[in-house]
Amino acid sequence: MNDRTTKNIGNLNNKSIASRIGAIREIIIFGLTVGLFIIFYFTTRGIMFAPATLRIIFVAVAELGLVAIGITMLIIAGEFDLSVGSISAMGALLAARFYQMGVNPFLALGISLIAGIALGGFNGFITVRFKLPSFIITLATMIGYRGLIYVITEGVPIGFRVIDTHPGFHRLLTGMLTVIPIPLIWLVVGTVILILLLNFRRFGNHVYAVGGHKETARAMGININKTKMICFMILGMLSSFAGVMRVTRIRSFHSLQGEGIALLAIAAAVIGGTLLQGGVGTILGAVLGTIVIVLIEYGLIMSGVGAYMYNLVLGAVIIIVVILNNVIEQRRT
Repeated sequence: MNDRTTKNIGNLNNKSIASRIGAIREIIIFGLTVGLFIIFYFTTRGIMFAPATLRIIFVAVAELGLVAIGITMLIIAGEFDLSVGSISAMGALLAARFYQMGVNPFLALGISLIAGIALGGFNGFITVRFKLPSFIITLATMIGYRGLIYVITEGVPIGFRVIDTHPGFHRLLTGMLTVIPIPLIWLVVGTVILILLLNFRRFGNHVYAVGGHKETARAMGININKTKMICFMILGMLSSFAGVMRVTRIRSFHSLQGEGIALLAIAAAVIGGTLLQGGVGTILGAVLGTIVIVLIEYGLIMSGVGAYMYNLVLGAVIIIVVILNNVIEQRRT
């Protein structure tokens, strides 16, 4: 190993530590989150923070957050996946079909998760095997997977009564644990697992290295293609699980489920401090970014401003956060 490679590895270690901690970025986004809580508390006259409303908000955070933490890890590895909404819908479709057929819901969930892993793995395989931009590949699969859903359902909604046939399973995915929505617990579990994976396992070092310093990672003997494939597959599984959780909660499936979730998940990652160039980002930041997005949506609606202002405000927040992240990154380097 020559001096240049050794120096690069030293730089890689320093940057990976800074990326994983992300203290300044997380402080900024945490402050933004607290600020939104305070603003909307007054603009909604406390209605937004009634127990019933908070439950709705936390469920929304959980369903988007599961996708956001997965896509954050993939972006850190230097790739994108625009098909997560279609993968989420495919997992939901499979679960709904099996529920309707009377199949054991745990088996239905398992098949849906395997399907999510397979679809995500297909995205990763095409991307790394043919060295193509993941943006283009997943744009194509987003359209293709959604088209397959239309072919299967012919646009007809699917209803089922799993809450009557398997109430325990329904509670496991969508119920309450005292005052805490169980979907939120699933998000916490997923967040903790990914934080441990990225910060305390060798695989996490590989993810940051592949996204931030590909040549150095290759010199260190890291299997770049394998690392990216695993990230695609984990994201596919999380997306499918989020879709199953949602379809179980609303007790029906429609062909448009999951549309737009990819851009929201990427927005959550960016707001949380993830750099689209790869190599920098945190899972906790993605969760905070998700909370910000959901707070803006529900806060504006309940404040009487109107849903039509949501995209405008969210776009402004993303621009401001990206500028702040850029300033921080320039000062750090």
